[in-house]
Amino acid sequence: MKPNPKGLVATFLAVSSVNTPTRRMLSKRTQETYLFWLRAFYQYVQKPATEWTGEMVQHWLWHLHTERYAHRSRQQALCAVVYVFKHLLQQDMGTLNLPSAPKQQPTLRIIPSRQELGRIFAGLHGQSRLMAGIMYGSGLRVMETCTLRVKDIDLDTSTIRVHGGKGDKDRLCLLPQNLREALQRQIASRKALHEIDLANGAGIVELPGRYGIKNPGAARDLRWQFLFPSTVLRGQRRWHVTPEAIQKALRAAVKASGVTKLVTPHTLRHAYCTHSLRAGNDIATVKERMGHDNLETTAIYAHADQAQGVSPMDVPDRLVTTGHNSLVP
Repeated sequence: MKPNPKGLVATFLAVSSVNTPTRRMLSKRTQETYLFWLRAFYQYVQKPATEWTGEMVQHWLWHLHTERYAHRSRQQALCAVVYVFKHLLQQDMGTLNLPSAPKQQPTLRIIPSRQELGRIFAGLHGQSRLMAGIMYGSGLRVMETCTLRVKDIDLDTSTIRVHGGKGDKDRLCLLPQNLREALQRQIASRKALHEIDLANGAGIVELPGRYGIKNPGAARDLRWQFLFPSTVLRGQRRWHVTPEAIQKALRAAVKASGVTKLVTPHTLRHAYCTHSLRAGNDIATVKERMGHDNLETTAIYAHADQAQGVSPMDVPDRLVTTGHNSLVP
């Protein structure tokens, strides 16, 4: 009989969801990523966690290297097992002989033009259009957008509050004036749906940390409800829409628009950064709105959508003539 990893999964979720003086609570997305790699490691070694060794980890990572997994993926895999060895098994893996890490090269950012974005947005409707508008107009990540709560929208100060973003950081983002009316309608719609849920004995929402213990009534408070709700009730709870839902809607809109660039929800955040700098915002302000740790990260987006310089073919010169000697096709 094969060993069952469910015990490890349950223990991992319990440990990774609690803050301690020596360990920071993992975000849900990080938990999901780590669990993916832990299950993959389990399938590779076919042994319970109590029998895992550093040598097994080393063999597995060399296997991933042989299978040509990206270095970033192998880093995630290593971080997952290191977390388990350190916080669950409380064992030292020892010194591992791992494949050498390649030099990390900067990746090209894909930034659609405002004209292309207009064509894409024309294919989005309802909640998906508003969510895409927040990602492009305010620079939120897709999960940050999905998990917004009603209380996070401040129409009076034109501000969106992001709690527990990447790195467990909070920040303030601009609320675009063009989205005010749409957000007002979304809040009114969310209120109506919440009243229906309450009338049906539901209307409970998941609360962060131990806040539900300190203030149990908040679970049915409109202010704490997710702004973009799921269409499905799970018992008495209504969760937020999933990232996959907006990803699917955006893929369809991009295809219908005829835009040939690869555009994902995160691309809208990239476009926010580049277009914000071009609109005249200073780089320090954009850095704060994006939640970047340093200005160098933000500066990457200053000219992310175009190559700099002048092509020699575009320089007026006697060499560029008409007729059979022309350099122009």
